[in-house]
Amino acid sequence: MTGGKHIKLGQLADIINGIPDVKPAAYTTSPSITYNLIQPNHLGPYNNIQGYSVLKRPVPVNHNYLLRTGDILLKRLNPDNAVIVDTAPAQTIFSSNLFVIRVRDNYYAPYIASFLESLTWLNSNLVGSFSAIRSVSLKTLAELDIPDIAYERQQAVGHLWLLHKKRQRLLEDFKTQDQQLFTAVMNSITSR
Repeated sequence: MTGGKHIKLGQLADIINGIPDVKPAAYTTSPSITYNLIQPNHLGPYNNIQGYSVLKRPVPVNHNYLLRTGDILLKRLNPDNAVIVDTAPAQTIFSSNLFVIRVRDNYYAPYIASFLESLTWLNSNLVGSFSAIRSVSLKTLAELDIPDIAYERQQAVGHLWLLHKKRQRLLEDFKTQDQQLFTAVMNSITSR
C-alpha cells in the first residue's frame, strides 16, 4: 500500500485463533460444560451468524475464547467475508477454523471488517492437491497494513459497509420473493 499512514492489524487488534475441537471420548466419563460453538459454515454473507452447534467440554475455556459483542469473525480457510458479532450469546466459543479479531477501542470494528473483506490477497496462499483451498495465517493477518484514518472517517466507511450488507440481503430477499410470486402465478395458470 502506498501513501498515507498505516498501522499493522496486530497493533490495533488482538487476533485469536479458535479452540481446537475436543473429541467426545475425552469427556464421556467426567462432568462437562456446554458451550455454543460458531463454525465457518455458520457465517452468513450478510454480516450475520446463521446458527451454532452445541459442544461439551470437560474443562472451562479461557474467557478470551468466549465470543464478545464487536468481535470480527474471519474464516481461516477460504476467507470470503467478515462478520461482526452484534450480540454474543452466553457461553459461545469459536472453532479453530475461525479467527476472532478483537479491535481496540480507538478503532471502529466495521471499518476493519470492511477492509478485511475487500482484500483479495487474503485468498492468495494455496494449499491442497486437487482443490484450491485458500488459507490465511495469524502471522499474515497481524502484519496486514491497515490505513490509519481518523475515527470519524472509519465510522463513515464502516457504516457504508454495513449498509452495503443490508442492501445485499434485501436484494436477495427480493429475488426470493419474486421467484415465489412467479412460481405461484405459473402454478395458478397451469393448474386450470
